[in-house]
This record gives sequence, structure tokens and C-alpha cells, in this order.
Amino acid sequence: MGDFEAIGLFAPEPLTESHNFSDFRCGRPSLDAWLSDRALTNQSANYTRTFVVRDAGMRVWAYYALCAGIILRKDMPRSQRPHGSPSEIPIALLARLAVHEDLHGKGIGKALLTNALRNAASASQAVAFRAVVVDALDAEAAGFYQKLGFQPTPISPLKLILPTQDILASMGA
Repeated sequence: MGDFEAIGLFAPEPLTESHNFSDFRCGRPSLDAWLSDRALTNQSANYTRTFVVRDAGMRVWAYYALCAGIILRKDMPRSQRPHGSPSEIPIALLARLAVHEDLHGKGIGKALLTNALRNAASASQAVAFRAVVVDALDAEAAGFYQKLGFQPTPISPLKLILPTQDILASMGA
């Protein structure tokens, strides 16, 4: 489960104009619309970096987007804001993550998140940030992230955080 090649797909790669996402449907209209209406524009303007899982015909089956951000110290779980930390904490934001509805339940979401966290961990070696944050769309999505180590923040049970040190430790770095 979650092995892209085993189901005839390619591992995540940067989104380009060559990718076909015209019929992408994940079951969440806001995520479908963002991919079709904003992803390429945001990428060319350096707002987000979008990575897609595709088939041999360049059809997109899953995607995620990452960008930089800031979270206020007071909005972080107490365990993740040591004394002396700045009032604004740099983070990586998992801005979007979606899997085509035909692939739900096949482990693709977990594999996609793992790839996103690997990319974030790699970036953290060049640009410092304290954690990866995600704004889950609803309780079901929040549950997905919590099963994979994210913790709710004091600001909202749908704003979740995973410390960079935990990501690096899970990868043996």
C-alpha cells in the first residue's frame, strides 16, 4: 500500500504545465479548484511549491503543496515553545494535500505526506524552521494527520503541528 510504482504511478515530482489535472477529483471541491485555478500561478510567483503523483500519460492522481510561514509562539503547544524562543516561529506549511477519489484507501495519502515531510526535512537543512504545520479541512482530515504524529495547536484542533526534530528523528537524520 502506498507504493506509487506498484500501481503504475510516478513518485512525486514538481508540477509543470505538462501535467494534466483537468479531471482531478479528490472529493473536496476546494482542493480540486486550488489545483486547477491556483497551483501553477502560485508556483510561478514563488508562493508555493506543488508536487504531483502522475501516470505515464501525465494525468495527476495526487498532489501536495509546501510553503514557508510563521506561527506565533503563543499558538504553539507549550512543549514546542521553549523559553527564549522568538514571538514568531518559522515553519513549513503543508498548504494542500489531496488524492484522487479513485485512489482513496490505498495508502497514497500517507506515502504523499511522507514525501512532503522528506522534502521539508531536506529544506530545513538550508532554511531553518521549527515545525511543519497543516490546517486540516475538518475533523476527519485532522484525524489522518494526528495518526501520523501531528499534534493540535492551542489555536484550533484543525491547526496541527509536527516538530522538525521529530521528522528528522523518524528519518534517522
